[in-house]
Amino acid sequence: MNETLRPSDEDALRGELRAMRASTPFPVLFGGSVANGRMVLSGFAGTRSRILRGLTIDARCGLGGRAIAEQRPEAAPDYFNSSHITHDYDVQVAREGIESLLSVPVVVRGQTRAAIYGGLRSRRPIGDVMADTVLRSANTLAREIEVRDEVDRRVGLIANAAESTGPGRSTAESERITESYLALRAIAERVADESVAEQLRAVERTLRSLTASVGSAPPIVLSPRELDVLAHVALGCRNAEIAERLSLSVETVKTYMRNLMGKLEVSSRQEAVFAARRRGLLP
Repeated sequence: MNETLRPSDEDALRGELRAMRASTPFPVLFGGSVANGRMVLSGFAGTRSRILRGLTIDARCGLGGRAIAEQRPEAAPDYFNSSHITHDYDVQVAREGIESLLSVPVVVRGQTRAAIYGGLRSRRPIGDVMADTVLRSANTLAREIEVRDEVDRRVGLIANAAESTGPGRSTAESERITESYLALRAIAERVADESVAEQLRAVERTLRSLTASVGSAPPIVLSPRELDVLAHVALGCRNAEIAERLSLSVETVKTYMRNLMGKLEVSSRQEAVFAARRRGLLP
């Protein structure tokens, strides 16, 4: 997938850290994304120095490395005297004035993708209540990354199918593209992050351009809802099922069908699908 379409996971991490500041008891918050067993710290809130910026944490090294490797929260209420972690990063932690530290991994489909830290500038026990806000934020970030991964996967399926098959693609291939398109639209309605929603709108525009035909027929414009209804018809859905999937009444679905069939100048549902595919309105 074109990397410019995917909003930065580091931006999502920094946004989550900003949101945490109002609800967490930890005055120091930081974290980073994980790749190839290493994490680079890239998000910060409440830090006093730049000592942690860009620091690379290896798996199993320090408190965060252990959380990454074992995929579970790790706490050190007396960080410098803790015997269950390595102390590779004591200089950086000391310079920031942290004495108690919590690290929570962000796990997506069994893989650690990031970690969030909460730090205290005093020696205090870190109980479940105190850790709860960090745990919730880690779970929120995991869901966000999972949604972005699914978007990437669907876009890849669409792009590969469009590039490899062209106008003569089989019905099964067309249905896979249509299912991916509809799945992306459903994801767009569930996510709150506007950057991800805009990414999905960009994917829709890209999909239309990939499937557009080069024929000489005059252009026909179907509304987004008419395209949604027609895409479900192409998958073999009847009006009642389309209404349920799109949260519409059956009569509204019928109205959309009458309108789009009139625009396409056809008299049956099957003809509407064929005409839309010839004009590049459907994959």
